[in-house]
Amino acid sequence: MSRPARRPRVDHQVAAQQAREMPGQWVLVGTYPSTASATGAASQVRTARIAAYQPAGAFDARTELTENGTDLHARLRADQPERQER
Repeated sequence: MSRPARRPRVDHQVAAQQAREMPGQWVLVGTYPSTASATGAASQVRTARIAAYQPAGAFDARTELTENGTDLHARLRADQPERQER
């Protein structure tokens, strides 16, 4: 019996950077094996519990059920000023 192919790990740093470069546009963060895990990650994006999405409330997140799992999309809210790096 063969094992199912492993999904690539979600790279939140890359996804957040892509979203910062395109404010207001949805970016695919990754595909999760279950709706529950994608929904939990979406909440963490919105509340910035994942550091890449700081400050809290700067990003929107949504999920979409697909035949491969549940996709998580994020976008930098258009009303957010660009964060200054220190």
